[in-house]
Amino acid sequence: MSEVVCEYCGDSFDTRGIGAHQRYCDGANEATVTPESAGIEATVRARDDGQCRLCNTSENLLAHEVDPDVGQELANLVTLCARCAAELEGLHPRTKRTKIRVDR
Repeated sequence: MSEVVCEYCGDSFDTRGIGAHQRYCDGANEATVTPESAGIEATVRARDDGQCRLCNTSENLLAHEVDPDVGQELANLVTLCARCAAELEGLHPRTKRTKIRVDR
């Protein structure tokens, strides 16, 4: 078993666990918020009329990546509230797309 060091916080992990760690690492989460990503999130919210695409609430909104492998491209982002995003977490991207209304 080889160990690697998290580039964000400096903690050591087994190579099999580093991916899961970096998904929740505070340093990694802070590093992913850039002015560019903040701008695209505002664009996504404006496109979606400032409402969750599932429940239409306007509280606790975030830009959710439908397919994490694609990244933060406008077509891959959708405005969801934290509760709806949690419900879709872990689902296959195709399943997510069928659950998200696209009739707007």
